[in-house]
Amino acid sequence: MKRVCHISSVHCWNDTRIFFKECVTLAKNGYTVTLITPNCVDQYIHGVNVIGVEKNNSSRLYRATIISLKISIKAFRTKSKIYHFHDPELIWVGILLKLMGKTVIYDVHENVKAQIFDKKWLKFPKFTIGIYSIFEWISSKLFHIVIAEDSYEEIFHGKAKSITKVLNFPDIELLSKYRFHSSEKSENGILYVGLVSEKRGIYEIIEALAILKKKELCFTFHCIGPLSDDVLCNIELMPSYCEIKDSVIFYGRLPVDESYIYAKKSKVALSILHPVPNYIRSYSTKIFEYMAIGIPFIVSDFKLYEFVKEKQIGFLVNPLNPFEIASQIEKVLNNQINVEEIVNRGILEVNSKYSWKSQEINLLELYNKLY
Repeated sequence: MKRVCHISSVHCWNDTRIFFKECVTLAKNGYTVTLITPNCVDQYIHGVNVIGVEKNNSSRLYRATIISLKISIKAFRTKSKIYHFHDPELIWVGILLKLMGKTVIYDVHENVKAQIFDKKWLKFPKFTIGIYSIFEWISSKLFHIVIAEDSYEEIFHGKAKSITKVLNFPDIELLSKYRFHSSEKSENGILYVGLVSEKRGIYEIIEALAILKKKELCFTFHCIGPLSDDVLCNIELMPSYCEIKDSVIFYGRLPVDESYIYAKKSKVALSILHPVPNYIRSYSTKIFEYMAIGIPFIVSDFKLYEFVKEKQIGFLVNPLNPFEIASQIEKVLNNQINVEEIVNRGILEVNSKYSWKSQEINLLELYNKLY
């Protein structure tokens, strides 16, 4: 029996990358897989044994210490050979598991140093980066590193004993059932899926939608993703939001199989990220998901996305310019663009270059080597 255990102190059990892609893929290929995360019901689903740890305190320190300790105890009880963790705050848990003779994989989802500089609530970012750099160096020596983005390779290049690319491309088979022909869409829906935050452009999006409302363009903004009380409060204080609030629906976080139901009600999708270090060099996973479900998308005009313009599979805008965002949305909603050609090119592109099928091979090769 090939036992493996995935652990996270941050992500929900049904996180698309962790559960639907990695854990389910391993389960389908003969591994006995356990996933341990906070606040979920113990269940056996899609061949994965999901175990929850109660989280009754929302502080980051509590999560990084008490919750992580509870997760490590339950993880060790699975008696797995391979442990695969997904959050930098679990590095210390990985070290303990390594000292116990276990094989440990660190799945790097983000450029953590770039993220630290972007966190306004941190009082001493340089000190924090210094501390994390030590743990990052230890990780490179002790663990097998899995990276979700090409750009993360340079972080560990020359330091890590093992780097495996398992890029965060979409599961085409899973998403294809949400693919709807434009003729089926009678509503002027605008879709957003992902964390709702300032750096992910929510305030510019609200301003852009207010511009469309002033032009008497009818629409519904389907906004799906985690939304903090602080961000929601700031949105509600915006004069622009008061003008459009009847046309905006905040759903909160939904599983992937519920999120894209709203694609049928939407004619365009958004990924308007700010030009911060962590975004200008890392692909927005959502644009590949939008391509897979066949919905035209608007993305930030970073150099990273020049291929979108070159291949004519989407639209680029200045993420800090609400008028430019509004103009591009208006063109799509008013049928000023041949959407079908763009969608078809996008589907071909994601199938040939950006599919999870190409990445699960890398994941399985790593596991087969380690077991």
